[in-house]
Amino acid sequence: MDFGLIYARLMTACGFTPTEIDEMSLADVIALFAYWRQHPPVNEILQCVYRLEPKPEPKAVSRDDPSGIGALIARFPDGQVKAG
Repeated sequence: MDFGLIYARLMTACGFTPTEIDEMSLADVIALFAYWRQHPPVNEILQCVYRLEPKPEPKAVSRDDPSGIGALIARFPDGQVKAG
């Protein structure tokens, strides 16, 4: 189970705090997710309507890169700097 994703969904859709989520039972979470299969939260509807894809996680920059060139390469992986 991806608990980070579970917490993020509950915090985003319901406004729950981590403490409130900690107090929920697993049965409560499963029931809520089952309900969302028929009636998804607004943020997930909008993600589908606008066809938003999650951005890939940025690659970790090595701390052994004193010049910072690794971060620059990570920002422009195809070597192209786009104007505007």
